[in-house]
Amino acid sequence: MSPTWLLWPMVIHALVTTSIYVPMSRARVRGVVDGKVKTSVYRLLRDEPEESLKFTNAIRNQNETGVLFYAACLVAYVTDGTSFLTVGLAWLFVIVKTIHVFIHTTNNKLRYRRPVFMVAYASLVLLWIVNGLHLAGLI
Repeated sequence: MSPTWLLWPMVIHALVTTSIYVPMSRARVRGVVDGKVKTSVYRLLRDEPEESLKFTNAIRNQNETGVLFYAACLVAYVTDGTSFLTVGLAWLFVIVKTIHVFIHTTNNKLRYRRPVFMVAYASLVLLWIVNGLHLAGLI
């Protein structure tokens, strides 16, 4: 399997994450223009209205786990650890995190969001375990 297959999930995750900035910015500008919030709120992100906060939180969440995701993919890439398993786990992570963004920025119900997050979390942990097993020469 070509190692570049492992890079595509990273590209997609980066695009999903960066795309959240557009509706977040629109919600912030709309809040200021409509007089619902002062621009000073955004200096330190204190008392940010829910309309934009849901996007801010979604971005933060994507970046928190994203760092570990990118690192895991790059470890597999540079150590010749690209396999159907690593690519499958990477795609699982990206698909589930994209669903997570949708939930986070729409109804934001924890009963849906948490299980989806846990699947993404499990796929990330498994990706790191597979990397560790590969580095140890066990797979």
